[in-house]
Amino acid sequence: MSITISVTTSIAAVLGIGFENLDRETLVAIFAWLPALTVLAFIFYLAGGAHKSRGAYIRIHRSTRKLYFIYPREKRLHVLDWDRLEALAGYIPTVSASGYASRHPLYLIGIDHAMSPPTEICAACGNLGLFDGDRSAKSLWAYLQAFMAHGPEGLPEPAPLPTRLSRKQETLEPYRDWYAGLRRRLAEPYGMLKAPLTVPLWLGWLLINAFPDSVEAFIQYNVPYTKFPKEIDQLCGFDEVSTEHSR
Repeated sequence: MSITISVTTSIAAVLGIGFENLDRETLVAIFAWLPALTVLAFIFYLAGGAHKSRGAYIRIHRSTRKLYFIYPREKRLHVLDWDRLEALAGYIPTVSASGYASRHPLYLIGIDHAMSPPTEICAACGNLGLFDGDRSAKSLWAYLQAFMAHGPEGLPEPAPLPTRLSRKQETLEPYRDWYAGLRRRLAEPYGMLKAPLTVPLWLGWLLINAFPDSVEAFIQYNVPYTKFPKEIDQLCGFDEVSTEHSR
């Protein structure tokens, strides 16, 4: 996000001044600020704690009927009663070179009674539903309810974990996605006729989306996800998974 702000600020400066008013001195001044913006972006990166954790998971247990959750970059374990949870599909509008879209993560809201005073906790599940509205959040909620009611029987098996890419591959992945998206846009009906408008928009999207995502993938390659306490790992069977992976 900090890198996005830096790049966007530079682009906004150029657009604000206007291409017709740009001269050599102005361009030198803008590019002279880029190192300072990079340093500020790195400071924001460290201050926000993104170098310590890249995200978090939730865990639910059928026997205890509890949801376990730790916010990213925090250590406090929140325990929520499954039967008292409220679920809703969030709404996050986004604007990109592809047009307007919205994300709809599944929010699970409950009370952590171990806190003083008891505090409302909101855990966001990573089912964003970029193209299908809130249907993905609803289907994820139905999946979790079916698991808690009947166990894994009858539910589709989760997709196997993908093989981890090298740092170079993960760094280049945003550019591959960007290029594939551009090719799809140009392959649409009348896509080539719209190319004079599409290509500049996608070049802008390259700067404010693909480039920051690529830098983030490189920097955070070895940054872990938030870890649960050992007792929760043992309760949910993840200590066995860790042991198998270490053999």
